[in-house]
This record gives sequence, C-alpha cells and structure tokens, in this order.
Amino acid sequence: MTDDRAVREGDLWGRKAAHRAALGANMSMPAWKTAIERTGIGPGTAVLDLACGSGEFCAAAAEAGARATGIDVSPAMVELAKQTAPDAEFHERALGRLPWDDGTFDVVTAFNALFFAADPDEAFAEAVRVSRDYVVVCEWHPDRTSDLMVVGRAVRGPSGCRGARMPEPLEKLTIDIPQIHPDEATMLRSFLSVGSYQRIIENEGEESVAARIRAAAEPFKTADGNYRFDNAYLMSVFRK
Repeated sequence: MTDDRAVREGDLWGRKAAHRAALGANMSMPAWKTAIERTGIGPGTAVLDLACGSGEFCAAAAEAGARATGIDVSPAMVELAKQTAPDAEFHERALGRLPWDDGTFDVVTAFNALFFAADPDEAFAEAVRVSRDYVVVCEWHPDRTSDLMVVGRAVRGPSGCRGARMPEPLEKLTIDIPQIHPDEATMLRSFLSVGSYQRIIENEGEESVAARIRAAAEPFKTADGNYRFDNAYLMSVFRK
C-alpha cells in the first residue's frame, strides 16, 4: 500500500510523464552504463531498479541480458516503463518495505531515488536486504555544483529532502551527466515535467513558473541558443 505522501508524489511526476521520458530520462545514461559495467550485469542477472521512472535503466539492463524489475509510485511512469522495456517487470509501489524475500536480486539500483522515500534509511535497508550481491546508489554529487540544482534552488528554494544514511561503500565514482537542450521551449518543457515544479505550478500557474525558470536558466544559454547544464552524480557501489 502507498501512503498519502507517496500517492501525491506519484501524481506530480505522472502529470507530464511523457515529456519527462522524452526530454530528461536519458540524461542518466552515463550512470546506467557505469552501473552495468561495475556490477557485471549480464545474461541471467536479476536486477531491481527503485523509482524506475519511465524504465530506461531496466531497458538497458534487459538489453545486457538481465531479468529486470522496476518499481515506481507513479502509475503514468509505470505505464511508460512497460512500453520502454517490454521484457522487464514493473510494479506500482512506493519506496520502503519491499515484498521480495532476502537476496532475491543480484543487483539493486537507486538512481536519484532514495530521497523520495518517506524513510530513506528504511528504503536503503530494504535495498540491501533484497540484494544478494550489489547495491548501487546514485545521487547528486555533494561536492560538485550541478547546474540543474542551481536552477532548482533559484525557482523552488531548498528541496528539504535528505538521502539515506549509508555505510562506506566499496567504491565511489563521479559521473558527469551534462544536459543540453536545443532551444528555450525544449528547456522549459524539460524543467516543467519535473514533479517538484508541478507542485509550484499548482500555486502559481505554469506561466509564472516558466518565467522564473527562464530567468534562472539564462546563465546557461550558449551563444548559439542552446542551453547546457553541467551536472554530476556521486555513485556509491556497495557489495554484500
């Protein structure tokens, strides 16, 4: 069962799920490829992706031969994921207590996911419990300025979310994930597809929020009219 907070989050992210999938989801591809390489995901590997969104990591894992499963609290995202990765299995479910037995999956991944949980520590503990080998946690880098977060703080203020308290990982990796949009309209659609911006739109209206994004993103506009946002993830690889 999902709690009210999770249902609310799923609704916000589902409102422009197709835009998010088209314009923002594949930004994380460098992190997904690194996770596949570092954990040896291949034929027969059982993989669980937490907060899987529109399913692109599950598709990449399945392409490598894995048996991929994803969970997400947004019904709209789950429906997109089923189309993105038809060979994977998806469940509409909030982060937290998981329905699988200990050690069900070889690899459990969480890409910018755990801070969405009502209890991030429980979400991480559950990832460890259902993994028999690797857990990969990938979040915004705490020591590198990510341009998307600069815009987010200018428009939304501090997020107030926290990550899970985790032990020292086997390996830490910095993953650069630049995002480039060809024009202002595409850039705005990408930002406005994010659930946290949808929350502000409810109070202020889309035109007002778009104007604030446009102003905050101006420093990242290039001479040829593109928008380039440099960002970095910190990937923590744990092994049981």
